[in-house]
Amino acid sequence: MTFAGGWMGRILQSMGVSLAVGSLGMSVVFLSPGDALSLFGFSEDEKKHEESTPVIPPEYQDKQMPNGWLTDSNVLAAGKTIYEGTANADVNCAECHGIDGKPTRKGKGAPDLSDPQEAQKSDAMWFWEISEGKRRTKMQGHAKHLTEEQRWQVLAYMRTLMGKK
Repeated sequence: MTFAGGWMGRILQSMGVSLAVGSLGMSVVFLSPGDALSLFGFSEDEKKHEESTPVIPPEYQDKQMPNGWLTDSNVLAAGKTIYEGTANADVNCAECHGIDGKPTRKGKGAPDLSDPQEAQKSDAMWFWEISEGKRRTKMQGHAKHLTEEQRWQVLAYMRTLMGKK
């Protein structure tokens, strides 16, 4: 019995999925991205909603930039060395986000930090993403490589790049 004629074939056909039997007797299934997601219990709308509205975990929700750090030249200088990868070999934000905040080829899909919309994200959101990374992206978390103070320093420096499009 071929796949197209078996029980899975009947289920897929009931969903309106195209089925074909190839010249070698192998079944070929053509699924749209939405159909592929629905086979595993997801919908495209749920996926878009999940990606567009991340929920900050409770332990990060009340995090705020320490007072005065956005204008403290020592903090900004320390943040810049972290961002550019000279302070810690394991952390190089500029490699993907670019020296000026504009994503590099390696950082395809990374947010453009010079976009004013990025400046609208809360400190808590940014701090969480820097600490834990971002799901379904190349962005790795840096909590294991940077102290909490260093993560705030790099965020303070990143804020200087935001909105300079």
